[in-house]
Amino acid sequence: MRAEAEARGKLIKAASERHAPPEEACKLIGNFRQSEIKMIKYVEANSAKCGISPDIADHLRAGRKRTEAMLKTVCAVARPGEPAGPGPVGDFDDIGAGNL
Repeated sequence: MRAEAEARGKLIKAASERHAPPEEACKLIGNFRQSEIKMIKYVEANSAKCGISPDIADHLRAGRKRTEAMLKTVCAVARPGEPAGPGPVGDFDDIGAGNL
């Protein structure tokens, strides 16, 4: 998981250095966010069993807040008027206001 997150972070850095379009950066940051979420869930579920310091989970959560802010900013440029990050997937035609 950590290697995956690091690799995705390097992709973001490389995209930044070559001034990639906002659409590409938005997708890369969204992928990185998913890696962060996996790591946070793992640490929270296994910290006691694996002897992981609570500071690690706090550090990961702080990093996720920065990622969320970056995602919101970059995706707002990439897709004005749309929500930040990857949207829902599936067939939502039958969902109406009364079904929520």
